Amino acid sequence: MRRTKLDRQWEDLMSLCGKEKEFLAARSHPKLMRLVSREIEKIASAMGFSTGQIERREFRAERDGDHIVRLILDDSVPPARSKP
Repeated sequence: MRRTKLDRQWEDLMSLCGKEKEFLAARSHPKLMRLVSREIEKIASAMGFSTGQIERREFRAERDGDHIVRLILDDSVPPARSKP
């Protein structure tokens, strides 16, 4: 089965998040770091992630084999139940 647009977006997003993590850990390439961060925000926003998820870099998806079938967005996550 061919890769879908969602598969490509997810792969790009995860790759950029990995680079961002590397740059943060090494405290290197500040200009490139800003570029990567902006690109993460752009892709994640286009995919439908909320501002909060983007700020927290909290991206989750459901897979079926090698394909992304559903993104787990803020509004699709049931709220945590509080203890009485």
